[in-house]
Amino acid sequence: MNPQTAPLQNKTSFYYPLLLLPKAQREGMESLYRFCWAADDIADNNDPLPLKRKKLALFKKNLKLALAGKAQDPLFKSFQKTIQQFQLSPQPLWSIVKGVERDLKPIHFKKFAELHRYALQVAGGPGLASMEIFGFKDKAHRVYAENLGVFLQIVNMTRDYREDMALGRQYFPEEDFKRFHLNPRQLGDNNSHWNPFVKFQLNRAWDHLQKARKALTRHQQSELATAEAIAAVYVRLYQKLKVHPHQILEGRVGLAPLEKLLSVSGASFRCFLWKWAKD
Repeated sequence: MNPQTAPLQNKTSFYYPLLLLPKAQREGMESLYRFCWAADDIADNNDPLPLKRKKLALFKKNLKLALAGKAQDPLFKSFQKTIQQFQLSPQPLWSIVKGVERDLKPIHFKKFAELHRYALQVAGGPGLASMEIFGFKDKAHRVYAENLGVFLQIVNMTRDYREDMALGRQYFPEEDFKRFHLNPRQLGDNNSHWNPFVKFQLNRAWDHLQKARKALTRHQQSELATAEAIAAVYVRLYQKLKVHPHQILEGRVGLAPLEKLLSVSGASFRCFLWKWAKD
């Protein structure tokens, strides 16, 4: 699918939360998502490594041109409008590119600090850019965006464990596998250590979600209905993964459209109530 023109509805869990935004911000977020999608495609497709590197070099060149207001590529011409309209900072966008660059090589993290650094690039970068589209650039919203991004990323990594390992990406650190006496290359459905390992990763993700929410008051969170709706969708996925860890090894675990809609509706209602919360 072409990231520039393909419909987003069946591509991302963010589709329904984006519908909560005013038109200009929704279009800005869709443009940011397409930028991220195009970047991810470079690392995730089946091209040989030299071609991936060539495509990434061109992607970097196009981003530089867009930041300078001189974009020529159609996707980047559209994204350039978003950069200018919302005055997006370059640093979060380059963080996304660094994360993609890391994915070009096999990944084998030894410690959580390495995973955390990576998550801040591939998920924290989009989170910070999103905050700027929402109109916030202060430190508290930065803390919220970065920790929410880490929560989303760890849940994604847990869900996609099987697919990622097939691509040579061992995101979960070696120290965790040793802690739970697991060999990441020899996991079976009947391995008794797998379930507590998954719950450990998900609890770590949950801790980052709590850090995100503690960074802002309820009233401030009420102004971020889309971000809270995205969090709610992933909380539902988090709950499903925690109850059925074995399903991760059997195949990808996902949410039905109705589950996503219910999560978004619940988050929207909570944000409505939080507008009058006394912090």
